[in-house]
Amino acid sequence: MIQVDEKECIGCGACEKDCFLQAIKVREKKAAVLRDCFHCGHCVAVCPTGAVSMPDYPMEDIKEYNKDDFLMDAGKLLNFIKFRRSVRQFQKKQIPRSEIESILEAGRFTPTAGNRQDVSYIVLQKELESFKPLVWEGLDALLEMEGVPYTRMLKPLRQAHQENPAEDGLFFGADALLLVFGESSALSAGLTACSMELMAQAKGIGVLYSGFLQGIINISPKAKEFLQLDGEKTLCACMLLGYPDVQYRRTAPRKPAVVQWR
Repeated sequence: MIQVDEKECIGCGACEKDCFLQAIKVREKKAAVLRDCFHCGHCVAVCPTGAVSMPDYPMEDIKEYNKDDFLMDAGKLLNFIKFRRSVRQFQKKQIPRSEIESILEAGRFTPTAGNRQDVSYIVLQKELESFKPLVWEGLDALLEMEGVPYTRMLKPLRQAHQENPAEDGLFFGADALLLVFGESSALSAGLTACSMELMAQAKGIGVLYSGFLQGIINISPKAKEFLQLDGEKTLCACMLLGYPDVQYRRTAPRKPAVVQWR
């Protein structure tokens, strides 16, 4: 529920103007909450005196805006996005838990559909080695199915791993696997994954989105049991994390954007 501190409220109407649900209005020169809403927090963010709060949320997370800490150069941001790569060469180096928590924090503050904030995560780091055999076993089951895409790519990976277990064409020696789940919207989970990838890249941590792992986990009962999945959430992204063991020298080419200007 939204709360207004009447002693701090100056009745400026900024919260009312920014609330498209019209859940908060200025009455007798003070903001008043008329009904509950979906807790987007805009009223908290826009209030010039900090009079609005949401007690059900950790208000200690709120940060006051200042230009130096919040603005970034648009050109550098675009170059940063252009330079990111899918990493398949990782160092044998552990990622500190605090770094992964910071990556998850970027996901936590990413927009979600209807502000449902219903994206959740599983981080496999300590238990990743125990999980790997279940995935390789799941790959065997996947390859026995008809109509599986990318079979011509997956079969050589499996054969190479059977001949030499050190040939790890699914995990590539990554230190951690971050699984992203969405309850009501795959879009929300996808947006969250993008934010977390950018944060990881900013910390010098490489990321690989693995559709192969996602497909295998989705058809593997043993993998699902290991992860204690209850079926209520949809696995939307598998992100391998690790410190890159490769240095890229330039951006990679991309096709021109297909755009209709109307």
